[in-house]
Amino acid sequence: MSQHKIFAKQDVRKLYLDEQGNVDFNKIQAKWDELKKIKESLANKHYTQAVVEKVKTMSAEDQQRFLDIIIAGLTNDDSSVGISATRPEDYDVFLFYLEPIIREYHKIEGETKQEHDWNIPVGEYVLTKIDPALEKVSMRARVARNVVGYNLPSSMDKDERIKFENQMVTVFENFGIPGNYHSLTPGHKNFISDQKADELRKKHFLFIDMTSDNYLMSNGVASDWPFGRGIWVSQDETKMVWVGEEDQLRIISIVQGNDLGKVDQSLHELLTGIEKSGLKFAEHPVYGIITTCPTNMGTGKRQSILGKFPNLSKSGTDEANLKEKAKSIGLQARGTGGEHSSMDQEGTADISPSARFGVTEAIVTKRLFEGLIVLYQLEKTTGPEKGRNNCCTTF
Repeated sequence: MSQHKIFAKQDVRKLYLDEQGNVDFNKIQAKWDELKKIKESLANKHYTQAVVEKVKTMSAEDQQRFLDIIIAGLTNDDSSVGISATRPEDYDVFLFYLEPIIREYHKIEGETKQEHDWNIPVGEYVLTKIDPALEKVSMRARVARNVVGYNLPSSMDKDERIKFENQMVTVFENFGIPGNYHSLTPGHKNFISDQKADELRKKHFLFIDMTSDNYLMSNGVASDWPFGRGIWVSQDETKMVWVGEEDQLRIISIVQGNDLGKVDQSLHELLTGIEKSGLKFAEHPVYGIITTCPTNMGTGKRQSILGKFPNLSKSGTDEANLKEKAKSIGLQARGTGGEHSSMDQEGTADISPSARFGVTEAIVTKRLFEGLIVLYQLEKTTGPEKGRNNCCTTF
């Protein structure tokens, strides 16, 4: 991120209000024009005069909400998308603005409707078929979910965050999978120390302190930190649920092994258990699972492995090359700590399919396997083979 100072949402949104506290569209336009000289986000590109005129006909409350939706894009000059929904209804009320952004990002053409399919075979997508060394691989799959009846994390206040966390604690205590909830909320009955939180982060289980991320601060997701935040971890540490990150829930499964189908099996068991508790997840009739950032809509699913690519990354010194090669075959390469993190000297990377929308959950798994076949072949044929240990690491 090019800016080093962290900007809170309540502060930056004041820059785009007039003296009466109303949204000042001229100030917004001036900022978009300034940002275009650096990088044009999709939020900026699709902020047309027609959109402005439409928003001006809306209530003062909706105009303020519109500002909240675009505030991170206005604040961060490295934004590619620059949008954060504030509630599930935004994808209906502001569809005239958000739809072109969703369609361009996900490369949608013509009529479309997100479908779901969890029929993912066990025994088919086996990594040792790619390389016998891939015997014990850290495989992870997660889905983002938000619950009907709540604002999205970008506009939840402290009380709503705590209320949601408490509802989830009740779910975790009754949904039948043994585990423990660890809360970051001071005074919570399941509160954990900073030391315990750091231990969970070292295992790559718990998310980082979000107040260090300018994007999450400026869009409001990190507001009221650390209240309403925590993680549920199953007894065997193969299933976990983040509470209160960019989406209300990030439902995760981690399996050490080589069969991608088994991590999906584990994830679906966890997701089904939560659904049976009576929670209703927010979903759009066309664009699928509703998420704070529209880039995750569709399945809301991300599936990955941790693998070593020392040749393609030049021992971690050329991450751009690995990322470029991965992108060319429909994959994303990230550091071991996820987005914005770095790779180590062995070129350890988190590899996942880039597609979220227009594919089913089953196709996400299939694309990961097929992409890994190509990526490992590229790794094998790039650079020196001597001393190479082409295998995956644990989280």
